[in-house]
Amino acid sequence: MEGEGPDRELNFDFEISPETRKGVYANMLRTWYSPYEFGLDWALREAVEAEDPDDPTSPLRVPVSIVARVLVPTGLIFDVLRGLNEAMTSYEAIFGEIRRPDEP
Repeated sequence: MEGEGPDRELNFDFEISPETRKGVYANMLRTWYSPYEFGLDWALREAVEAEDPDDPTSPLRVPVSIVARVLVPTGLIFDVLRGLNEAMTSYEAIFGEIRRPDEP
């Protein structure tokens, strides 16, 4: 584009649909990768349940539903990490240290 360069201001104009604006709740993240991208599977972890409730030795099952999948090009993953770190630092400056909830 004509006139592009380091001295020209660049303003991003983000738009979001009403469906996306609602967001989804996730309390778990699974990451994976290929040679071309990182996959971020945002998931909802449900309560642990016994496969056979009448057998105290039966295996435990943890139901997990993927609620969103985001594929990030490998060249962008450092920007993602940097942005999350900056957001966490800003959050803690306003609200205090982030503490993990007690896990069952």
